[in-house]
Amino acid sequence: MPPPNRAAWLPAKQSPTLTVSPAPYTPPTTNELVIRTHAVAINPADAAIQTLGLLLRDYPAILGCDAAGEVVDVDPSLADTYAVGDRVIGAATCLRRKDGGAYAYAAFQEHVVLAAPAIAKIPAGVPYEQAVVLPLGINTAASCLFADATLGLHAPAVEGAPMASRAQTLLVWGATSSVGACGVQLAAQAGYEVVGVASRQNHAMVKALGASACFDQSDAEVVDDVVAYLQGKDVVGAYDAISKDATLSAMCEILDRSGGKKLVAAVMPGAEAKASRGVRITTNLGVDMAGSEVPGRIWRWLGGAMAEERIQYLPRPEVVGKGLEDVQRAVDLLAKGVSAKKLVVLV
Repeated sequence: MPPPNRAAWLPAKQSPTLTVSPAPYTPPTTNELVIRTHAVAINPADAAIQTLGLLLRDYPAILGCDAAGEVVDVDPSLADTYAVGDRVIGAATCLRRKDGGAYAYAAFQEHVVLAAPAIAKIPAGVPYEQAVVLPLGINTAASCLFADATLGLHAPAVEGAPMASRAQTLLVWGATSSVGACGVQLAAQAGYEVVGVASRQNHAMVKALGASACFDQSDAEVVDDVVAYLQGKDVVGAYDAISKDATLSAMCEILDRSGGKKLVAAVMPGAEAKASRGVRITTNLGVDMAGSEVPGRIWRWLGGAMAEERIQYLPRPEVVGKGLEDVQRAVDLLAKGVSAKKLVVLV
């Protein structure tokens, strides 16, 4: 008999309240495993899907992009890599449905199906709530930085220490957000010089992630200051982890006035229409990562980086609840705004 499962359901489009109730347990198939969820992280995408009614057509639905837990079932195709009892993180999603339409891959439930390659073992001594800050950030940053349809940068080496300097520079705006922080780490370990833009009080964190320099996003002279710093550098483009009108405009001006590639990778649907000054904006939303070698390479790198302590679990987690009943409160807190932290609920 399958184990019982419960989920925090979104009962209808734009419903203001998630409802906790039973959900079907779904066994794994090829290249999949199932975890008993112990921690979930909350992302802006969760709040946007709930409040704006984006992306989903079928309700009730289960949301959630980041999950960490203990493996309870493994398909034979993954038996050489994972075993029952392993502690793992994985990229969850509400945009993919299991056979019959089940939201088996979404995070806000007690048992989640995770699909390879987007799974990594958690090292001993690293708590679930710390490790769970990474999955969506890693996937989003990788799709913006390394996919051929976006910036097309070189990915970090799967094994070993961070790569030697490439003498090329990447600009990252929103460097302390989840997707921005992962982008800083990925690019720095791939050998790029990273220049971050973030709130002044978070500059130490950005440099700890691997950035060479950081500028204050609220400074009226930030565009001029960044342009001055980039003079004479080979700029490989920019990654806008915020992707609001003001940040996209600033990015376009900076790249227009600097040498190198005139391309911004953004995370917001429709950002392409905000391009100006001859700078092109692309988003990761149309990237076919399923047909790319990037996810496999990045998640192999992530597993090694976690095991060898070459990655930092940032932004720092803040546990704001325990149990699926607290997921809605966490989503509401995120919607009010957070800085340099990621909200987590223990399950």
